[in-house]
Amino acid sequence: MISLKTRVFQLGAILTIGGLTACQLFNRNVPITKIGDIQKNWQGYSEVYLQGKTGDRAPFVGSGAYELQDATGKIWVVTTQPLPQPGERVLLKGQVQYKNISAGGKEVGEVYIQEREQLERQPVEKTPDAGK
Repeated sequence: MISLKTRVFQLGAILTIGGLTACQLFNRNVPITKIGDIQKNWQGYSEVYLQGKTGDRAPFVGSGAYELQDATGKIWVVTTQPLPQPGERVLLKGQVQYKNISAGGKEVGEVYIQEREQLERQPVEKTPDAGK
């Protein structure tokens, strides 16, 4: 009979290996940039790979935008592709952009990403209770 300690160790090993494999598949061996790093020093970046969870969406005629969030921050992504659903995980390649806007005599700027290629999307995980 296998001890409880051994079973817990085995389960932890399986989850760790599975998690590492999933991360590696999702990353596709590309250098992922943290959103917080872009927000701090956007001039230091031109083309980036980002991954994160999608949030708010803003459809436009012929294009749209969605908010992408990782553990370090949030950023808007402008795309001509169909918008991902809120909660989907996305891996993308994009161009860092900055738009300066005059508002009330002040210059207000916003950093965003122009999506060049959506490399991978993972749908929102549905919970068993979602349909009840």
